[in-house]
Amino acid sequence: MKQDSLEMERSLEKLKEILHRCVKCGRCRAVCPVFTALGSEPAAARGKLALLEAWLRAGRRLRGRRLQEVLSLCLLCGRCTANCPNGAGAKEAVELARSIMAAQGGLAWTKTLLSCFSSLHREARDPWLKAAGFFQRLVMRELPMERGLVLRLSATELGELWAPKIKPPFFLERHAQKLGKGPIRVALFAGCTIHYLAPEVGQATLGVLDRMGFEVLIPGGQGCCGLMAMGMGDKPRAARLARKVVEDFAMEEIEAVVVPCASCAFQLSRGIPQILNDDPMGPRARLLAAKVKELSVFLLEQQALSLLPKNQGASHRGTVAYHDPCHLALGMGIREEPRKILKGLRSRSFRELDSPDECCGMGGTFRVFHPDAAASISWRRLQSLRKAKVNEVVTGCMGCWMGLKEMLHRGSEEIRVRHLGELVWEELEKEKRAGTQQGG
Repeated sequence: MKQDSLEMERSLEKLKEILHRCVKCGRCRAVCPVFTALGSEPAAARGKLALLEAWLRAGRRLRGRRLQEVLSLCLLCGRCTANCPNGAGAKEAVELARSIMAAQGGLAWTKTLLSCFSSLHREARDPWLKAAGFFQRLVMRELPMERGLVLRLSATELGELWAPKIKPPFFLERHAQKLGKGPIRVALFAGCTIHYLAPEVGQATLGVLDRMGFEVLIPGGQGCCGLMAMGMGDKPRAARLARKVVEDFAMEEIEAVVVPCASCAFQLSRGIPQILNDDPMGPRARLLAAKVKELSVFLLEQQALSLLPKNQGASHRGTVAYHDPCHLALGMGIREEPRKILKGLRSRSFRELDSPDECCGMGGTFRVFHPDAAASISWRRLQSLRKAKVNEVVTGCMGCWMGLKEMLHRGSEEIRVRHLGELVWEELEKEKRAGTQQGG
């Protein structure tokens, strides 16, 4: 209890320090996707910081519906922090305020429920998602359209809903915990979206790593990285998940932890060391963070481009654009690596978007709690994709992967959303088939 009280005091002091640094110049408004979409002062970082300052000056606890709503209107993309001339750290202020609010009992029950569910051990969560997948197939896909339930859904706004398909058996159930026999051993952190919704992305990543000659460990007990819980302010659950990640992946014998999702890579390399900074597991968390490699960075460092076909051949598959995930571009400063790989593909042409840094509007749970604002934000991304006239849009973040899919579904666009690992794997498979045919 005393430790909690001290931590709360430190958090409040840190928050006040950031608020004091903000001079209310409003530069954050120009770069904030939420402010651009809604046009109201509380949507921008300046409005949030002004409200927090007034709240604390009045000696009030950080709770209440109005404060919940305002603090919830943030993607945590980091554009405000990156563009603040005074180094105020508005994103960090929102994160701190959310964690203080949650600790003071102000976390909304819907977010508490979501945080609880995301924090379950994978073995406890899998049966729930399998049941949800069964229900999804029954209602959304397998009932004949003339059945009453489908017709009733179609006549309402629910009929317009898009949801990613849940795909059992899940990724970690499909594979042994070790693959390949290469001289260098790496570990794979799959993340929740790949596990439940996109096993094909995990499969492609494994295929690439195997073709490159690595031995890949896939710890079967791995679960959530904790980014969702942390984003909602539920620091105790985020810390619990962080300790589990460190227990599963802090192995001396591995050279790298390869992460195909940019948001998970950000959390493993930046978030977890920060959460566990004063924890006994802090030193192990920092050692683990030093080994974390987002997939595109790892592929480039390991000379994956040298494995790709050198000639374009007859099977050109169109033009691709790259969508920069906020956690990768702004959070980790990684922009060039994915582009170098895409430009190295011979089956596709690369085309840069007018505004490659545009947010997709996903923002963790932002799209869940603010669907209209998220749709407005993603509309700008949709316009840039339409203008570019590409066949595929590629990303390295599974949150963006979902956000882009929903955006294109609503926009009735036939542009495919792909993960970088899938395209590299397709190219390697194409090269292998060509070699087999030439060899007779």
